[in-house]
Amino acid sequence: MKPRWFSQQAQSFVVGVVLVTLITGPLGCRNPAQSTLPPSAISQNIENLPPMPKGEVYADETVVSPDTPIEGGDTLDVVIRRGAGEEKHTSMVRENGQVSVGFIDVDVAGLTVPQAEARIQEKMGQFVREPRVQVNLKKKTMRVKRVFVFGDVKKPGMYPLSRNMTVIQAIAQAENYNETALLEEIRVIRGPLQRPQIYTADLARLYTYGDYSRNLPLEENDVVFVPREHLGDGVEASKKIMPIVYTTILPLYAVFVVPTFFPSVVSR
Repeated sequence: MKPRWFSQQAQSFVVGVVLVTLITGPLGCRNPAQSTLPPSAISQNIENLPPMPKGEVYADETVVSPDTPIEGGDTLDVVIRRGAGEEKHTSMVRENGQVSVGFIDVDVAGLTVPQAEARIQEKMGQFVREPRVQVNLKKKTMRVKRVFVFGDVKKPGMYPLSRNMTVIQAIAQAENYNETALLEEIRVIRGPLQRPQIYTADLARLYTYGDYSRNLPLEENDVVFVPREHLGDGVEASKKIMPIVYTTILPLYAVFVVPTFFPSVVSR
């Protein structure tokens, strides 16, 4: 005969599994790209947030862009040509924004390289006939443009932006996507934080048909989000549930298996 407590133990097991499923199921089985908030929850009072700081160079370059402003602590290599000769000066921009070029001081704080060349040339023109000025800027601190990769990738985070970088290259920087990633619905978030623009990149089309049209080029401070498909959510939920199920079922393993496959043992 079966033990008297068999039915009660079986009922407790079933109830336990159901409760665990009900509790952990809603937590795991949700697409992270799908908001649970209604449209009415969107705030109408949008705060004017400051723009994200801009970088100065691409990751694969070593020179500053033409629109990079000159700051205190930067170094200027200045070449002044007049006739067949030339003079070279290397000076650091002081905290007051001035730089010494030969025997004159020039205020270059906040200027770009072309603007600094024009101002130095104007100053030198008071003492030298028709000077030609060339300036090379060396930044005190080199800042690199960057993008952000989040979602169902192996290593989410911030990554340096190289020139002409695309979504697929950014995901490769994040050590590629997981098997549960939804490549058809990758989001690229761009622009001001208070009113961003959202684009969709479809890498599944690229991998299946070789179509690069939705492999979007990235800009500085873009956010690339790789969502996870619902099947992947189920896999993640099972990872949470199965250890609990195993812990619950092991004590009852003999109660279920032995009477089923070895009824003669129980009847003794």
